[in-house]
Amino acid sequence: MSDLHFLGISELGPMLAARELSPVELCQALLARCASLDPLLNAFVSLPSERILADARVAEEELRRGDVRGPLHGVPIAVKDNIDVEGERTTAGSRVLADARATGDAVIVARLRAAGAIVFGKTNLPEFAYGPLDTYHYGPTRNPWDLQRYAGGSSMGSGSAVAAGLVPGAIGTDTTGSIRNPAAWCGVVGLKPTFGRVPTTGVVPLARTLDHAGPMARSAEDCAVLFDAVADRDPGRAGASHRKGAGRATPLRRSVRGLRAGVLRGFLWEPLSADTAAALTVALVALRDMGLEVVDVEVPAWKAAVEAGSTILACEASAEYRRFLRERPADLTPQIRERLEGGLAVPAPDYVDALRATQRLRAELAELFTRVDVLVLPSRERTAPRMEATGRLTEPIGGPLYAVPLNGTGLPAVSIPCGFGSDGLPIGVQLAGPAWGEATLLALAHAYQKVTDWHARRPRP
Repeated sequence: MSDLHFLGISELGPMLAARELSPVELCQALLARCASLDPLLNAFVSLPSERILADARVAEEELRRGDVRGPLHGVPIAVKDNIDVEGERTTAGSRVLADARATGDAVIVARLRAAGAIVFGKTNLPEFAYGPLDTYHYGPTRNPWDLQRYAGGSSMGSGSAVAAGLVPGAIGTDTTGSIRNPAAWCGVVGLKPTFGRVPTTGVVPLARTLDHAGPMARSAEDCAVLFDAVADRDPGRAGASHRKGAGRATPLRRSVRGLRAGVLRGFLWEPLSADTAAALTVALVALRDMGLEVVDVEVPAWKAAVEAGSTILACEASAEYRRFLRERPADLTPQIRERLEGGLAVPAPDYVDALRATQRLRAELAELFTRVDVLVLPSRERTAPRMEATGRLTEPIGGPLYAVPLNGTGLPAVSIPCGFGSDGLPIGVQLAGPAWGEATLLALAHAYQKVTDWHARRPRP
């Protein structure tokens, strides 16, 4: 029981179903840990303990009757505070939405509840998930591995809460890497699914052609459980990608021997720190030892797609929030105001060119995935950068080099821990695949975690 806070979803589910542990005592233990650690981490914007415990009592009674809905029944799961939970605030990290209360659950929350999960509070994020920033309306979230380090954006609260054992799993959103970046820097697993495969109805948008929602947990196995619960066609989103029968990621225990892994090097490896490059090299050796064929590949359209993604983000975010820029500019953080104004100044032809650059990358990757099964690339250039108490970063953060092209193409990717730097901070490796390829990515991540223990190490905040 002393290590209850670091039990995973795949461990908690059977314990709860067998009534070896009750949802109430689990939530009480996690709330107590939050009371102790969250003043240091600032991972949560809201943590409604009375509602959480009321939901836990309902789950406990259902389990007592033997009405077990599945592996998430009674398991607490946090959601990022740009995702609607009925009756509760959805601030999206912004002062202009501080009093906005959701009139219904986001589709992803409704699916978690249908699976029996307990929605365990709303996690912190930069304003409109458009980070990193120098200042935050609800304060910066700190990295549990080092409280003077950045937890990653924009799903910073979700990544920090999962890594610190405040909750076994969380839902984040990813527009230009916002699940995978905090996953890498906090030493957890984060999955950005295929575009449209996990619903974003009821999620406050940032850039609608880039926005994704997905799970974060301490293992690939736990991410798969969460993904299974929430992945399916989005009933509220016209044109969202969907393939009949494609909503399940498991079984995880399929053989990965014989898979062909392509490695992007060149300009993608040039910015890497020595620690990161060494950890990735060791990870590639492990993949070979697991029976994968590892080959170098080239994707010429990748570099142009990086800049294109930034252009698309700027334009679409400005279109989304120009009303607030016009009506409540003083309530926006200065950086957000500047970014939105900059997006409004982008010429329309530049936006069209950016969409075309993304289309070229999508075509190149479609061809590449006829020759390889997965793409292996860094999650970030280096370990988490230092920041001041305000959240202002005092070390280079790097760019969207590794993440944003996969948002534009809508292809799935997962970041998993693959080592630690000399500073004691986590390093992540990213696995990407073709559309609907989550099953292969999660199976490979799970197999990698069976032969390594990076994901099993714990911070001591």
